[in-house]
Amino acid sequence: MTRRLLVALMATAFTLAGCGGIGTDGIGTGGAGDFGATPGGSQDIGLARTKIAQGQVPAPEDFVAEGLYSEHDLPLQGPACNQVLCLRTATGIAPAIDTGRQEVFVQVGFSSNVDPATFRRKPLDVALVIDRSGSMGGSPLQSVKEAARRLVSKLDENDTFSLVVFDDDVKTLVQQQSAAAREALLKAIDTIEVDGGTCIECGLKEGYAQLAKREVDPARARRLFLFTDAMPNVGATGDGEFMDLLRGNSDQGRDTTVFGVNIAFGQELVTKISAVRGSNYFYLSNADRTREVFDEDFDFLVTPIAYDLHMALAPSEGFRVEAVYGVPGVSPGASTATMDVATVFLSRRRGAIVARLSSTGEVQPGQQVVANGFSFNPTAGEAAPEVALTASYEGSEPLSSTSTWYSQNTVRKTVALTNFILGARQACEHWGKGEKAAAREVADRTAALLQAEAQALDDEPLRTEAELAGKLAALMVP
Repeated sequence: MTRRLLVALMATAFTLAGCGGIGTDGIGTGGAGDFGATPGGSQDIGLARTKIAQGQVPAPEDFVAEGLYSEHDLPLQGPACNQVLCLRTATGIAPAIDTGRQEVFVQVGFSSNVDPATFRRKPLDVALVIDRSGSMGGSPLQSVKEAARRLVSKLDENDTFSLVVFDDDVKTLVQQQSAAAREALLKAIDTIEVDGGTCIECGLKEGYAQLAKREVDPARARRLFLFTDAMPNVGATGDGEFMDLLRGNSDQGRDTTVFGVNIAFGQELVTKISAVRGSNYFYLSNADRTREVFDEDFDFLVTPIAYDLHMALAPSEGFRVEAVYGVPGVSPGASTATMDVATVFLSRRRGAIVARLSSTGEVQPGQQVVANGFSFNPTAGEAAPEVALTASYEGSEPLSSTSTWYSQNTVRKTVALTNFILGARQACEHWGKGEKAAAREVADRTAALLQAEAQALDDEPLRTEAELAGKLAALMVP
């Protein structure tokens, strides 16, 4: 039996056991298919890209693993997905750029059988909350107005809408009402001008209060859209305070999407608060990105398909968990035996999370490296029973510390993306400490690795990341 077939069979066992009988109200599912799904939290690394384009070295926290994964389609091979959420696994064994040690990378991939041709989102109750503080002056506010207009264009007479603006205080320009009053909504958006400080807490509380006017209805969705540069200086300013506020409203069925603007953006704050159940985040770096988010992704970004995905890692003897990547709310490099994803959203792309393990010796043929217990709750229907999944090395020879092995090409790409995050963060950490030569050395190695992997895989999106890594390195002049 070939290596690839062994991996595919392991994935089949999980997909069939873990996803049987799951459906979601308001989502049309077809037969066998393989559409996208991705964890919530950050959906891009747009802030890092913008800073590099403008000649700035980003902060380490601007490189968010789940954001980078969400920008790429990372499908894993296996039988067609027959339920609203399916998971598969693949294994890669390769050096990690931050340590140079050979590590085991286990990718968990997400997909869905939702048919995009028949998919219809639920009717929406929307609260649009816009930051009009002084730091939003000029192009940031103009970008927000354009995004808000596009959002309004995606609503219909079955939806409702309110418009809240805030600076160091808060004002409701449009009370919750039918989105059929489109012209009045657009005129209200046009009147917004900058003024004062930044009380994000004020805007959130009023936006949630508007949504609370709508009765809870399982056939509808309620979501607050926050447009901000995430630099609060009035009211609550700590991420814990915001997370408590978002959690309390999520428990009441009021979810949150954050849209970031402005190069002076609080990435670290938003990365944390967007990990709350039902939440996600996008950075609107330019007009093209705004069009993509609202014209292509809007109906998906408001559609959770599963909650509370819990994965318990049990490394085999001789292995230890080093880190997990792509889990919203978990910093890259954190060593944890569990991976908890609060929300999985429908998506045009198939997302991923990654567990990284180290071995105390050579990896042997057929050696199991980790066993995972999985459980999750679909947005409708009964909770899925916990199931088990294993990942193994299926090469024919012992794998030395200088060798690499991948069960399929996608996990090779995902490992390259993971190394991009690790290398970029490490380089930026050196740069921030004034260690310019060390920063440039790591950045150069990262760019070279991505270039080599993009060429080996003949992958154009990976070439784009190699170019970005090269531009980052060029900024780091010793």
